[in-house]
Parts: sequence; C-alpha cells; structure tokens
Amino acid sequence: MSEAPVLFDIDLNVPLQEFDLELEYSGSPKSLGVFGVSGSGKTTFLECLAGLKKFDDGRIVFDGEVWLESAKGKRTKPMYRNIGYVPQDYLLFPKRDVRSNLESGKKRLLENGLEFEEVFGNAIETLELQSLLDRRVELLSGGERQRVALGRALCSGPSLLLLDEPLASLDSGLRRKILSYLVKVRDVFEIPMVVVSHNPIELQALCGEILVISEGKLIAAGPPNRVFTDAGVFELAKEGGFENVFNGRVLEHSGKTDIVCLESDKEETCIRLPATGIGIGDKALCSIASDDLMLSLQEPVGLSARNCLRGRIVSISDSGSRILSRLSVGEGGPEMIVELTQDAVDDLKLAVGSEVYAIFKTNSVRILV
Repeated sequence: MSEAPVLFDIDLNVPLQEFDLELEYSGSPKSLGVFGVSGSGKTTFLECLAGLKKFDDGRIVFDGEVWLESAKGKRTKPMYRNIGYVPQDYLLFPKRDVRSNLESGKKRLLENGLEFEEVFGNAIETLELQSLLDRRVELLSGGERQRVALGRALCSGPSLLLLDEPLASLDSGLRRKILSYLVKVRDVFEIPMVVVSHNPIELQALCGEILVISEGKLIAAGPPNRVFTDAGVFELAKEGGFENVFNGRVLEHSGKTDIVCLESDKEETCIRLPATGIGIGDKALCSIASDDLMLSLQEPVGLSARNCLRGRIVSISDSGSRILSRLSVGEGGPEMIVELTQDAVDDLKLAVGSEVYAIFKTNSVRILV
C-alpha cells in the first residue's frame, strides 16, 4: 500500500525589497499557522501558495499536486489551484448582496463535482448568514463582512483555505465571536487551512502546527506550545499576547462560576472559572496567561485561589528575560507554560521531572470560545 502524499511540500525563495523570503517546510497538519511580526514575509508566503507572486522560485506541492516547480518551468495559475483565499480587506463584491457574493464561486464548485446547495447550506448555517443573504455588502459591519468572506471562500469548494490575519481588524469582542466561527469552519468542513496571524492565541486555538517567520527566514516550526516557548520565539509571542490555550467541557454551573473538565487522555482534571454561558456538556476553549500561574512543591491550603492542578515539569528554559517551565497537567492532560524567576527555580530546586502544583485564581481564566 502506497503512503499518502505529504500535504505541504514547500521550498521557496522570493526576492523582496529588504530581504529574500527563504522557506523550506514539509508536513501534513490540517491547520497550519504562520506567525511573525508585520513585514516578516507572512503574507508573501500566502500569496505564493495562492499563485499571486510572479517571481517566486522553488517548489510548492500541495496534497501531491505540483503547483510550482521553477526548475522545470511549471507554474500553476491561481484559478487552477482550487484555493479559497480570504485577504485582510476581504475583497467582497461591493455592489452585490450577500447571496450573490456567496454564489460567485458556484461554477468552480460544480466543476469540482460538489453539490452547491449542500455546501451553501452548510456555510450559511455554520456562519449564521441566513438573515444577511439579501443585504448589500456596503451595509454590513466588519464582523459580518468577515463571515461573508469566509462563506464565499467555502462556497467555491476549495481544497485549501488561506486566511490572512482574519481577526486583525476587529475589536476584542468581535474577535472572540469570529474566532468561534473559524473553529466551527475548521471542524465542520475539514478543509486544510493556512492561517497567518501575529496573535499567538488565535494560532493556538486554530492550528496544530506553527511556522515562525522572521525577516523572511523560518526560525521555528512545530506544535504551538513547543514553538511559542522556544527561547528565540517566546519574547515575540509574549508581545503578541501569548497565553496558555486549552480545551475543556463544561461539567457544572455553580452560581457565578462554572466547572470545566480539561481535555485529557487518562484522568479527569477540572478547573473553576467565571460563568461561561456555555451549556453543560458543551466544549469550551479557555486560556490563562503564563504569568498568572504559581508553582508550589506542596498542595496548598487556606488560599483564596480556587484552582490547584497537580503536574510534572517537562522542561525549563531561559527565554532571555525570564525562565519558562513547561508543565504537564495530571495524567495525559494539557501542557501549560509558567513564567518563573531564576530565584524561584533555585529556591524550590525545580528541575525536569519535579512534581508540583499549579495555582491560579478563578478570574485568571478567560473563555475564548
């Protein structure tokens, strides 16, 4: 039996004004994040995948299909790459209504052998667009435009979604709402995604693997928790708003707080957090800042902090301005990053393998979705 092709096989060299984008990557994540500061080459990378860069050199293979092989003079035009691209400015058709925008990719979807009404129905249900179908685009809010842009991309039947800073232009309230739609799109449609963002929380919530680009160079790649705590990356991630992100399920409503059980392979580990408004049994995506966690060698008593999780230290690293401890919670539970001082590490004699308790307040936990 032959092995399935690697989803992404990329080796790029693109001359830019201040530097060259040089990126080599091979992997098969269903959702790939691209992180870096503004001007690092992230959007250029997306444009190369979409076929919008004329001077890219190298090789791009997606799911076994060669889109670029400059050594052989092969360059697949954008229209034949079957990509759904959502740029930062959405690029909707301004004089049309929402329904017309969603139907603009119908021809390509039908050519791909898909049933338009089924995809269209899934898109408007997932993105809650039913009430907007007859509204003109110029009358939509920013969050509504983002949802329509996502819907239009989905309704073209793409084999790959490219999202360029999907939450950057939205205020904090809308970001949480649109993030929930992006999570639903990822889970319902199961279309591979490449998401560009300067916000590590968004990428942790959406992506199974992260590429970090700095001045056109790939400086780190791998699972989000490992990448963002890399000594050469954490300070950038912290500036972008890094927090520990983890999945759970609401177990109980208790007054003004909820009990959420964390996703775990072996044992049930629960935390208390402010009331979520999420139904019992439903999923919750939560986060906590790495500097809101404290470590103790003994299970504490008599504290106002309501959360205390048993764990084991799996790594300790120096990011330059702070010490980072990666903690594995419970048996088979999530990993969390704790910021420490060197004094704390020395006084507690913390090392890889140390059994500790992570302590944090109820109000330190945020609900993302």
